[in-house]
Amino acid sequence: MTESSNIPNRVDRLENDAIDIKVAVSALISTTEVHQRNFETINRNIETMNRNMEIHQRNMEATNRNVDAMLQLMTQSLQRMEVVELDIRGLQTENRRILDILQHRNTDGE
Repeated sequence: MTESSNIPNRVDRLENDAIDIKVAVSALISTTEVHQRNFETINRNIETMNRNMEIHQRNMEATNRNVDAMLQLMTQSLQRMEVVELDIRGLQTENRRILDILQHRNTDGE
């Protein structure tokens, strides 16, 4: 008879256990949804970071090309300046020679 008198208590416990299981399952589903949203956010952030890194890499490559072009221009400019410097030195030498000739004529003509 004790078993039959315990049936309402057992049913109550089973109902309470079922409620606890439903609450636990609901909490697990909520946690899973939060993790899924976090995972999606992380994936979007990684994709954005990859795109930014690609853009940065293209910018760096463009900058390197610009620096190379500037170095070439500077090298060409230095070469031209060396030619101009040689021309100036040649003109200075020619001017000194002409001046010496003129001064020599002045001292001979006196």
